[in-house]
Amino acid sequence: MFFKIFRLIRSFILASVLDKHKEEFVVNINEINLTRGKITAVTFIVIEAAELVILFTIGKNIFPPRTHIYYATMYTLLILVMVVYLLIFVKLENNISKHETGINVASVSFTIMILFWCEGISLLDQLSSGQIIVYAISIIAIAVTPIFKPITLLLMYLIVHLPFLFFLPYFQKSSDILWANCINSTTFLIISWMISCIRYKNQVDDFNNRKIIQKKNDELKRVNQKLEKLSQIDSLTGIFNRFVFDKTIEAEWDRCKRYFIPLSLIMIDIDFFKAFNDSYGHQAGDDCLRQVSRVLSSSARRSSDTVARYGGEEFAVVLTHMEKESALEFAEQLRKKVEQLAIPHMYSSISNYITISLGICTVIPSDMLSIEQFIKTADEALYEAKKCRNKVVSA
Repeated sequence: MFFKIFRLIRSFILASVLDKHKEEFVVNINEINLTRGKITAVTFIVIEAAELVILFTIGKNIFPPRTHIYYATMYTLLILVMVVYLLIFVKLENNISKHETGINVASVSFTIMILFWCEGISLLDQLSSGQIIVYAISIIAIAVTPIFKPITLLLMYLIVHLPFLFFLPYFQKSSDILWANCINSTTFLIISWMISCIRYKNQVDDFNNRKIIQKKNDELKRVNQKLEKLSQIDSLTGIFNRFVFDKTIEAEWDRCKRYFIPLSLIMIDIDFFKAFNDSYGHQAGDDCLRQVSRVLSSSARRSSDTVARYGGEEFAVVLTHMEKESALEFAEQLRKKVEQLAIPHMYSSISNYITISLGICTVIPSDMLSIEQFIKTADEALYEAKKCRNKVVSA
């Protein structure tokens, strides 16, 4: 049983995050402590101001003059200190990651100061009621409000509690009350420290769980992006596939229609590719498709240009912001670049090398036209070009 309790306490004390996340965890803790520190400071200012008002109105009839002065001094001192800490917290909040050391020092000193102040009030209370309620509440409040490492908070508690036990006999003359206050305050401290340990471990576990979830989400996002990319890319040529072409032509049609922008479609077919594939083999045919694809994609350099494999040995190029003459000139450049690849094709009736035929259609989309008509017109221009081969025909 003892070893189980020891292991449990040890797990609380040694709870930590991975080294690569420590800085982020510390920033997260500092944000929490700064926010709660400001709220605490404001709360104390309001409460102690009210206490001073009560003390100077009806307190004179309750406390002896000397005790009255002690309480007034304590309340005033706390208000001044709280104002100072509030200003410090506001300043440190401007750059939390940069002021890590300053925030730690401010948080620890702020907490110790509150404990010492409440300890002082409870010592003064021994002269009248004999209660330690203020000190006990402060111990519990520190356990549930800020977040400290268990070792740090334990040292803070000991720094405050040992002087309390030492000075308590000087204020409380009744041995029974003295003994009860010592036992009760120490018990409160131990229980509060355990509560703080549990809170810190929960904070660490929550942070680690968030990081695990974030990592899984990032991995899932990467996988989805990879799958999405694979679904858009033609596995053989490495350029966009027919699916992307269909989506792109639809999106660009709507956009160009809205802003009255010229839209061009170039349909491309490799001349006598079946004969090339049958004669040189499928591997050579695949390599031919890849080389032609590289020429087409490297020529269409604008971000708005889209090159896709339309099917088999056919390709499609979607161009925006390009007039008919410019599209025709661009298509002619494509034809020449493919021919300059000088891929041998002894079974072509028009050249000793691979060539392409191109059909162009350029329009400004409107309600008078449809995407289907647009593609059909470009396809008809390609059909005309294939009658002669190695040619560009504009509709």
